[in-house]
Parts: sequence; structure tokens; C-alpha cells
Amino acid sequence: MNLEEKLRLLPDRSGVYLFRDAAGSVLYVGKAKRLHLRVRSYFRRGGDSESRLGHLVARIQDLETLVTANESEALILEANLIKRHRPPFNILLKDDKRYPLLKVTLAHRFPGLFIARRAVPDGSRYFGPYTHVKDLRQTLKMLRKIFPLRNCSDRRIERSGRECLEYFIDRCPAPCTRRTEPDEYATIVARLIRFLEGDVASVVEELASKMREEARSFRFEEAARSRDAIATLERLAQQQRMTPPIPADTDVAAVVRRGDRACGVLLHVREAKVIGQEARILLRAEGSRPDEILRAFIMQHYAESPAIPAAIACHILPRDRDALEVWLGERAGRPVRLKLARGASLAPLAQAARENAHLRLEAEELKEKQRRARIGAGVYDLQERLDLTRTPYRIEGFDISNLQATDAVASMVCFQDGMPQKGSYRRFRIRDVEGPDDVAMIGEVIRRRLRRLRDSDGPIPDLILIDGGQGQLARACRVMEEEGMAGIQILALAKREELIVVPGRAEAVRLPRNAEGLRLLMRVRNEAHRFAIAYHRLLRGRRQVRSGLDPLPGIGDRRRALLLRRFGSLEAIRGAAVRDLMDVEGIGKRTAERIREFLDRTDPAAGGKGDTA
Repeated sequence: MNLEEKLRLLPDRSGVYLFRDAAGSVLYVGKAKRLHLRVRSYFRRGGDSESRLGHLVARIQDLETLVTANESEALILEANLIKRHRPPFNILLKDDKRYPLLKVTLAHRFPGLFIARRAVPDGSRYFGPYTHVKDLRQTLKMLRKIFPLRNCSDRRIERSGRECLEYFIDRCPAPCTRRTEPDEYATIVARLIRFLEGDVASVVEELASKMREEARSFRFEEAARSRDAIATLERLAQQQRMTPPIPADTDVAAVVRRGDRACGVLLHVREAKVIGQEARILLRAEGSRPDEILRAFIMQHYAESPAIPAAIACHILPRDRDALEVWLGERAGRPVRLKLARGASLAPLAQAARENAHLRLEAEELKEKQRRARIGAGVYDLQERLDLTRTPYRIEGFDISNLQATDAVASMVCFQDGMPQKGSYRRFRIRDVEGPDDVAMIGEVIRRRLRRLRDSDGPIPDLILIDGGQGQLARACRVMEEEGMAGIQILALAKREELIVVPGRAEAVRLPRNAEGLRLLMRVRNEAHRFAIAYHRLLRGRRQVRSGLDPLPGIGDRRRALLLRRFGSLEAIRGAAVRDLMDVEGIGKRTAERIREFLDRTDPAAGGKGDTA
């Protein structure tokens, strides 16, 4: 069924739609209250074909729809599909890293306070996320002084029988030695949670009452510690100058766009005080309405955050406000209201959020200018000439090396900002492919790499480069689709004529030989080839040494490995004198002479090298 027929048969239902290109890769994911009206509107719109929407429509070759029971379900499904496919025409957060959270392990009898990267349903209470890790660690250090909770693992607290250093410096009441009762410890935990929720005043008053009681009982050292804790908390509270009379817990949200980038800012208001701010950069925002950018920002932020307030005040309201409120309410387990930031209390906060967003975008623009000044010209030249949707700051290049299918290996090299990042290089031994099949080998290596990326928090490449042609590229694209990571850009560079194979294009691209973008691809490809050949030679040399020394009496696997490490190859071992062989650990003079005699006997060309001096 072609695209026109699918457009005619669109259902009059709520659901999600996916636009795909000729290679089957997902270009855009969207949701609609009525699919047949929303999807057809893309193909009826006029306007500039060079706009972002024009580029999208020009590349659409296929359509897929998923019908849902209501608009709220469509919203949830849309968020999941965007996270899975990372489509090039959807608005995305600048990076995929997980910001840290503060975690209080309430499921344990003696809860601890830790930094966590993921919120998991383990009975703990999470606060955050926090975008400034350095500030978070400093805050955690101060919190441990005021609220002395353990920072050791659950396993250690169960098996430990004596105090550690934290107890002697008054950072932990040593629950592992039962020096504190669970009820007393629970009071500290409850006080900490109230503070993290924004209830600073009651915590300060409670500590002040405790300080007065300690002073009346002549426990002046304890009273001094309470006094210092109060001063620290008040110092933290004084950092908040905005104190609007807002009765409920509220987040104030605003977005600002400049060109292709936008910035979203959330001010967290708890107990009538602004207790924190989140600022996030969003990419690919050009041509999108402000309410669309705001909706994308809210969805992607609260999809990660475990703390959802009772109300979110916005400088504008998204068109699908009702569906967004249902989705937020399902995540929070209670009603969540979206409202306009109006009145004497909320309007100034919304303006402050917009001003902060403007400042953040200005800082990003300055950072981008500085980055362009130091990055190789090939990075931007490549994006412009091939019309890449994402600037290829990080490129991962792959190559295969094998000789008649023996010791088949693959290499992965990484170029960051146009320069090799050797600490990120990786080597692979081919496991599942038998025979000289480079296409299948590329498929195996790409699959292994994508699974490692999916299971770790490492940076995702902006571009993958395959050494090969259409066959290798088609296999790699199929593997990426199967692994749910088809949103990563990928190219292939064929040898000799240096033709660039691009997914979805019938003809390979030929760039001028002096083009900086082509030169960058050639450097990546050549470095991957060099790294693969070096690994192949290493494995082949080890195999030859093992086979060449197997018959040698008195030499086991360990000594063979030490000989290989010392000399590097069988040829070098054959050329070694007795005194050189004796430099290897575990080989004395008698053993060295036996090795020399064996090598001379098995290799007549090496005769006369048995120097016993």
C-alpha cells in the first residue's frame, strides 16, 4: 500500500503517527486527537519548501499509525516512541544523560542519604533531578552536617559491628552499632524530608527549640551544633529572594526560542519560596510554535523527574492542555493542573523564568561560537554538504580486518570535534560469523555496539561511519532499526573513488577531493582501518608464537605469554640471544639455552644465533 492510499484510509480516532523515509527510518513522531485531520494537514500546507516542515514533507515516503483509546494514551505513547527512535525532526533535549537525584532509602530501617542517577521503585524517596552536579555535592555535604544519616551501603550496615570515622566526626549516629534507636533516627529522617520538600521554617523552629532545651540542660556543645545547623539552613533560605504568596506547591515554566535552539526554565516554588531552578536546552526547535516547544519541554522533563507538583504555571498554555494534565496526573498519582502565570504572584516569576531562559541561550550561543573556533572545519562542512540534521561532533568509525576469515576482528575509532579521541577506541573479535563475510561482520559489530550504548550512560554518537558500500550500510541500518536506535545518523565511505553512501539516496554522493568534510571522513576511515589491521596482526602474531612454541619442552602457557609480551613476535624470539631470553621472568640460563637450541633446530635460517655469553 502506497502513501496516498494510507492517507485516504486514516481513521477518525486519536492515536500516534510515525513518518518514515525511503530507508524505513523514523523521521517524526506525533500524536493527534483525530488522526485523519492532523496527518493530512501536513500535505495540504503551502509555504517555503526550504523550511523545516518542507524538508520533513519532502522526505516522507511511508506512514504508520497506532490508534489509542483516548488522547491521553496517545500522549504517553508519543513520549515513549520519541525516546526510543530519537527522530531527527522532533524537538529533543540537548543530551541524553541522566541528571542526579537525591535519594533517601526509606525502605530500610535506618534510611541513608545518597546521590542516584535513576529513580527506581524500591521504596525510596527521590528529590530532583539537579542539573548542577557540583552544587548538589556541596549541598549534600552541608546536609550531612545538619542531618547526620548514614552513607554506607545496606550490606555494610548489617555486617558492621563497630563505629567508623563518620561517627567520630558527628556525621552519623552509628545505627550499625545500635547506638541510636530507630525512633530517634526516624526523627532526623523526617526533618530532612521536610526540608527537602521546602518546609524550611518548621525545621528551623524545631532545631531552635532543641537548641534552647540543650542550653537549659547545660549541654552547651550540643546547643552550639544546633545553632550552627540553624545558621546553615537560614543561609540556604536567604539565597531565595523571590517569595511570592503561592499557597500550593507549584512549578513556573517558560520557554524562549532563538533560531534552531530553545531554552526551557522551571522555577520550583514550595511553601511560598522559590527553592530551585531547572534550565534545559532543546534542539531542532526552529519553525515550532512556542506552545509546542513548551509542551515538549514539560513532557520530557517530567518523564524523568519523580517530583511533579500540584500545579504548573506557564506563560502560555499548550493547545492539548487537557491531555497533558491527564498524563501528568497519571504519573503523579493525583490531579495536576496547568494554568496561566497571571497575577501579582505568578506573573513576575514567569517573567523571571523567561529572563533566565534568555540568559541561558546567550551563554549557549557564546559557547557555540567558542566551540566553532576550536573545532575542525570538516565537522560543519560535512553537515552542510550532506544536509545532516545533527552536527557530527562525535563520529564513530567501524572497519573489519580478516585474512581468509582467520583472526577476524573489527575496530571502532572515535573522533570528537574533528580530532581522534583514542581513549574511546574499541576492538572486537568476531564471534558469530564464519567465513569471509564483511557484511555480516559489520552487522554483528554494530549490534554489539548499539546494545552497549543502550545499556550504559555513555555519549551517543552524532554519526556512525562504515567502511564499505551499499551492502554494509544496508545491514547496519537494518540492525539499528531492530535495536530501536535508527535515529542515529549513519554513512558509508567506499574505498578508491571515495563515494559517500547515504541511507535513502539512490546515488552515492561524490564530494570534491579538497572538501574538508570528505577529508574528515577519510581520516576517520583510515584510522579505523589502521586500528583494525594492528589488532589483526597482534592476534595473528600471538597465534603464530603459540603454535611455534607449542612443541618446546618445559614451556607452558604462562611462559609463552611472557615471551610474546617481551618480544612481540615469533620472528623476534627466533632472533633473541640467550641473555635476552633470560630477561623474561621464570626463564633461567638452562631453560634459555634449551629454547635457543630448539629454535635453531626448527629454523635452519636462524643457525649461529645461540650466543651463550
